[in-house]
Amino acid sequence: MNVMVPGLAGGKMSASDPNSKIDLLDTEDVIRKKIKSAFCEEGNVEGNGVLAFVEAVLIPISQLRLERRRREEAGGLEDGLGDQRPFVSDDAPPMAVFTIERDQKFGGPTHYESFAQIQEDFKEKRLHPKDLKTTVANGVVRLLAPIRKAFEENEEWRRIEKLAYPEFGGKVEKKKKVRSLECLFGEYISDGLPPRKRCITRRHLVKGEMLSLRLTVLPR
Repeated sequence: MNVMVPGLAGGKMSASDPNSKIDLLDTEDVIRKKIKSAFCEEGNVEGNGVLAFVEAVLIPISQLRLERRRREEAGGLEDGLGDQRPFVSDDAPPMAVFTIERDQKFGGPTHYESFAQIQEDFKEKRLHPKDLKTTVANGVVRLLAPIRKAFEENEEWRRIEKLAYPEFGGKVEKKKKVRSLECLFGEYISDGLPPRKRCITRRHLVKGEMLSLRLTVLPR
């Protein structure tokens, strides 16, 4: 079963809220803006989507890349996969799986061997939200760069995106207002049952607006 990852805005991730998630085709500027504005209260590890992204995405990928490096398979990767370095700095110790980037005046980079250590440092306020966000943004940008590049270089993919998501790739026509009316007209009929009023459901185009007429059967 997949882990439920909190949204960047706090609470659940929502498809209707673009700021609660990172899309594969988000630009670098959009990614950094989303992470910068994400909920990441100092010392609070509950509902923290930035921490959750480290645990569910960045550390697992970093571990895979470290393992590949140990097996000396990095040189056999196919072209176009982008920067395949793990998310640790070059001077990280052998057991590190993630490095928090930090200015030297604030102590310099900090290396972690597990997510539990990162979570504990954040909870105890030894890890500042700004440093966490900066590191995560850099990692996500590096991770998604080859996907974005491949998409931008493929005319067919761009055309399909415009067809599938016209609100992102083209001009969207303004939706017409829909009104719901109660129809109280019709003719009285009798077919062996008590007389009743019969109405027919229709859709009318009136003055450029679509009117939805909800027609009912009423007693005589």
